[in-house]
Amino acid sequence: MAKKILVMDDDPTIADLLTEALADEGYETHMTTQSLRFYDAVMEHKPDLVLLDIMMPYLDGRDELRLMKMGVGKEIPVIVVTAFLGAVQEEDELREAGVRHIVYKPFDLEKLVGLVKETIGEPGGN
Repeated sequence: MAKKILVMDDDPTIADLLTEALADEGYETHMTTQSLRFYDAVMEHKPDLVLLDIMMPYLDGRDELRLMKMGVGKEIPVIVVTAFLGAVQEEDELREAGVRHIVYKPFDLEKLVGLVKETIGEPGGN
């Protein structure tokens, strides 16, 4: 069974790009572009990894991390993919919430796929 990745980015172009690139690698991918639907998507798909934007309307990535930590019952690794340069100052707080890597936009897709593999392994691996 392929490992599952949930992509949360309010920019549909970026969400589609990440979802398709990771599906091409063999991962089972799901996405949402609406921050208010993120928690439900986590509960529905039970991902092995989340790619999460920080700056979004309604609930930002920090809010999403808090909700996920309260409700999931297990730690899901997170890779933040953001244009928010202030994430550097919040790195300790983000890491405490389960963030393994912070990737800044614009990103190198090949390097990001490499971080995914480093974080959760190959798509079908254990």
